[in-house]
Amino acid sequence: MKHLSILCIASASLVWATAAVATGKSADLAVNGSIVPGAACTVAVGTGPLDLGNIKASELEADPSKPTKLAEQRVKTTVACPQPQRFAFVVRETGGMDPGSETAFPMRSDDEAKGAGKLFLLFDTQSAKIDGKQGFVTGANGVTDLGQASWGPATSSRENLPITNGRFAVGFVTEEASMKAPENIRDLSVYLLVRPQINPVEQLDLSQAIGFSSDLGLEITYF
Repeated sequence: MKHLSILCIASASLVWATAAVATGKSADLAVNGSIVPGAACTVAVGTGPLDLGNIKASELEADPSKPTKLAEQRVKTTVACPQPQRFAFVVRETGGMDPGSETAFPMRSDDEAKGAGKLFLLFDTQSAKIDGKQGFVTGANGVTDLGQASWGPATSSRENLPITNGRFAVGFVTEEASMKAPENIRDLSVYLLVRPQINPVEQLDLSQAIGFSSDLGLEITYF
């Protein structure tokens, strides 16, 4: 079994300005990624840093007990193989899982004792193309022995599959609601949906700048 490790670094800083600025207090949030090649297939995730823009204080959730949901971002992900390969993705946050949700990828502040936010990831089924044909996203019941794992049911054309933090592998098939394992694929194209959110204001220390990051590992396993 071969593995290809892709390291996607989500780094961000929440900076609160106290100087006189026309737009008031603001924050910058950016997501960056890098790929470490190591297998026959060529994998690409996005085209560079994913800039989530500036966040003004007035744009934060008015209710201090609720998180601030930022705009969804679409990141194109492609896999190109010299010959058809069967593979699956496993995504992990290197700092571990969020105890409150298996689909949350923590954004950790510089103070490791506190979290600054979360990322939620999904594969956009409607954008999935397998060798030029419509693809559907499916999941396994684990992350090991994928050839013997139980798969499915695959998504419908209107359903996007949430990605878990290291719990389940994700693959692609050409049949809606399929219970089959992922197919041999030469070329895959799909958009990764990134839904970031900042923790409730009552959980943040806004008296000083907050730096935070999320280190995501996207691994492809061939089986």
